[in-house]
Amino acid sequence: MAKAYVETTVLVDALLKPGPRARAARSAIRKFEESQLPVYSIKEMKAGPLHHYVWLHGKLATTGSWEQTLTQLRRMAMSPRKYWASTAIEALEAGAHREISTTLQDLVQKYGSKARMDAVLCDRYRFSLRSIIVRAWRERRRLTSSVVQELACYAEANVTEERGLIEIGEIKCQPKDECPLAAALKADSETLKKLKAAIEGQPEKAENARRTKVLKDLIRLPKQKLTAQQCRHLGDAVFAFFCPPDAIILSTNTRDLLPLTEAIGKKAQAPDEVP
Repeated sequence: MAKAYVETTVLVDALLKPGPRARAARSAIRKFEESQLPVYSIKEMKAGPLHHYVWLHGKLATTGSWEQTLTQLRRMAMSPRKYWASTAIEALEAGAHREISTTLQDLVQKYGSKARMDAVLCDRYRFSLRSIIVRAWRERRRLTSSVVQELACYAEANVTEERGLIEIGEIKCQPKDECPLAAALKADSETLKKLKAAIEGQPEKAENARRTKVLKDLIRLPKQKLTAQQCRHLGDAVFAFFCPPDAIILSTNTRDLLPLTEAIGKKAQAPDEVP
């Protein structure tokens, strides 16, 4: 196949998720002759899943207790940020997958026969998550043939560790004037109208309402500056709009993307659908 345009969900699967999902994502990317990764995907991964992995690592580091960390996770699952908990559980799954070869004998040799299992589990998952986070950030620009559509407003920054806590730097865009994607978006109001109509035809949900509002503002009020928050609300519409005409958006979220791509004559495909 010719060219893949890698959306956030596939980037996340390839770099952060447990073995089978990572292998499926990487295998799908390799089946294309060329693969492009827009920086928008990197930005979304860092602000979302990677940030939540770092949050869980921080809980393990600060509590020093597996049990206390699970208690924090349970409380998070009942809060407005419950989606953080969902991603954190996937982080635990990924961490467990990396520790599958560890035996009880290995643990006794390293921690001693009197070590508390609560502290041992906390330590093992903390180190496992640290490895996943650092490796994911190191490999983000090596996963595809090229990284495209750099964002002048976004500084990726290095992942660092200070006093046992991982720091990933700023996760939000910092535009000097307005979002650098604004000019290209406003220059093609016909495509924006098609995307807006496609979203309005989908089930009602908060993200669709936010996306529709931003598209409406871009169409009706082109002189109004596009903010970093509005850019985030556009989400799937950004991938559909900026995907090259000769590429296929590779995404696990084709349910939401297909109506958009079909409305403007483009294509989206899930990794397990790639022949």
